[in-house]
Amino acid sequence: MTAVTCAACGETTGVPSCASCGADLVPRGLDFILHGAAIAVDRDQTRSDDDQTTSDQDQTWSDHDQASSERDQRAANEDQHAADEDFASGGDEVTYRRSALARQHTGQDRAAVATIRDESAALRLRTAENRDRDAIIRDRNADERDVAARLQDLAHEEGASREAILSRAARDRKRAALDRAKAAEDRAQAAADRDVAARERAEAYRFQAELASSLELASKDQLTGTWARGFGLKEIARELTRAHRTGTGLVLAFIDVDGLKQVNDSEGHLAGDALLQLLGATLHAFVRPYDVVVRYGGDELLCAMPAVQISEASHRFESIAAALRAASNQSITVGLAESRADDSLQDLIARADSALRAARRSDTVN
Repeated sequence: MTAVTCAACGETTGVPSCASCGADLVPRGLDFILHGAAIAVDRDQTRSDDDQTTSDQDQTWSDHDQASSERDQRAANEDQHAADEDFASGGDEVTYRRSALARQHTGQDRAAVATIRDESAALRLRTAENRDRDAIIRDRNADERDVAARLQDLAHEEGASREAILSRAARDRKRAALDRAKAAEDRAQAAADRDVAARERAEAYRFQAELASSLELASKDQLTGTWARGFGLKEIARELTRAHRTGTGLVLAFIDVDGLKQVNDSEGHLAGDALLQLLGATLHAFVRPYDVVVRYGGDELLCAMPAVQISEASHRFESIAAALRAASNQSITVGLAESRADDSLQDLIARADSALRAARRSDTVN
C-alpha cells in the first residue's frame, strides 16, 4: 500500500488507519482525501482565529504606542516649562521648588511610558514566537495538500470524472501555495515584531535613564548638593523609623549659617551662594556617606546621623565648623538632638531647633 501522510497528526503510514493517532486513512476509495480536507478546514479556521487575535494585539500595541507618545510629549513639555521657570526665577527658592515638582511629575510620566514600552516589547516577542509556530503549521498543511493533490492525480474514484479529480487536485495545489505564502508572511511579520520589540526595549531603557536623571535633579538642592527639603525629610523620616525599629538611635543636627544675611547685604548674593556651596561641600567631606544632609531653609540645613552618640556627633561638627572657619572665616551654629522612642519627625526637628537657639544664646552671652 502506498505510504500516505495522516491529515490529523502528520505521521507517515501505509495502513488503513494511522498507527499514531488511529484516524481512518483509506476506508473507501478517496474518503481519506475528504477526511484530510475536513481536518484542513478545521486548521484553516484555527489559523483564521489566530490571525484575528494577532490583529487585535496589533491594535492594542498601536493604542499603547499612541498613549506612550502622548505622555512622552507631555513630559517633554513639562520639562521645558520647568527649565524655563528655573531660568527665569534667578535663584528664587519658591519658583525652584515649583519647577522641581514639575520635574518630579515628569519623571513619573516617563516611568509609566517606560513600563508600557517594556510590556509591549515582551508581548511582541511572544506574538513573534506564535507567528513562527503558525508558519511551521501552515507549511505542514501545504505539504499535506500537495500529497492529497498527487494522490488525486493518480486516483480513479468510482463515479467521479477525471476532470473532477483533476479539479480537486488543482484546488489542493492552489490552497497549498496559499498556505506557503501565508507562512512566509507570518515569518516576515515575526521578524518585524522582533525589530519593533528591540526598538521598544531601547526606548524603555532610555526613558528609565532619563527618569533617573530627572529624579536626581528634582531631589537634590542644586546650590549645596544636599537633599532638597521634600525628598530629604522623607529620607530622615525613614532613618528615624529604622532607629525606632532597631534601637540603634539617631542624632539630628540643625545647622544655621551665622550672618548669611550680612554677607548677602555687604558682598552680594553670589558671595552668599558661594558660602552655602562651601558649607555643603564641607559637610559632605566630614559626614559619612549614609548620613542624610538636607537643605531645610535658606541658610538652614539638617543632618541625620544614624547609630552615633551625641558626643561623637558634637565632635564631628566641631571639626566641620573649624574647617569652614579656616576656609572662609565664617561660622555656623549647630543644635543637636538625640531621638527618643516616641519621637515623630516634627518632635525631633523641634528639639534640634531648640538646641540651636540655646547654643546661639550661649554664644551671645559669652
